[in-house]
Amino acid sequence: MTKATRYFLLTFRVADRSVAVEDFGADETAATDAYSRLERETGDQGDVEVVLVGADSLETVRKTHSHYFSADEDVLASVEKNLLVASH
Repeated sequence: MTKATRYFLLTFRVADRSVAVEDFGADETAATDAYSRLERETGDQGDVEVVLVGADSLETVRKTHSHYFSADEDVLASVEKNLLVASH
């Protein structure tokens, strides 16, 4: 049996190579709404990348989008600290 798709919104700040991850669970509508809002808010900022990813787990996202996640333990700790679970 395959796992349900979860939606993760990644906000990558190029200048300091930090990434914030918001987990929307299976709520695709809330995830796409948040993605659209962030794209509007950060559209003029060339140093911010906003990406919406569907995957079975954050571990999978870290593998498939590894360029957003450094092997540096400090950055990985920052990702965990910035992991936000949406209450949608």
